[in-house]
Amino acid sequence: MPFDTRIRRGLMIALLAAATQASAGDYTFMTDTPYSYFSKEDHALFDATLNEVLDKGVIGDARTWSNPKSKASGEIKMLKNYQSAGATCRTLFIANKAKGRSATGKYNFCPKESGGWTLTR
Repeated sequence: MPFDTRIRRGLMIALLAAATQASAGDYTFMTDTPYSYFSKEDHALFDATLNEVLDKGVIGDARTWSNPKSKASGEIKMLKNYQSAGATCRTLFIANKAKGRSATGKYNFCPKESGGWTLTR
C-alpha cells in the first residue's frame, strides 16, 4: 500500500530535522538534510523500503536501502504497533544518509481508510 503525496511532504519535514529546529511554516531548515539531497532513485528506494516495513514488517524487523550511484542509504526499523481510533498503527525508527548528512528519528504511521499509510504525531 503506497502512501500518498501528502505523506512524502510530511516525511520530508519529519525526517529532515528535529522538530525544535522549525518554527511554524518555516521549512528553510530542510535545505541541508539527507532527504533534500535524495535523487529520484533514492526516493524510490526509500519509498519501497518504507512501504515494505509498514505493510509486512514485524516488531524488531529492520530493512536497509542503499544506492551505489548516489551513495545515499538508510535503515527503517519497526519498533512497535499500537492502537489508535480502532486502527493498528506503527512506530518506526528511520535513519537516512546522503551527501555527508545524516538524520534519525522515530515516526508514527497509521493506515488510511482509502489504503496506504499516513504520518501521524
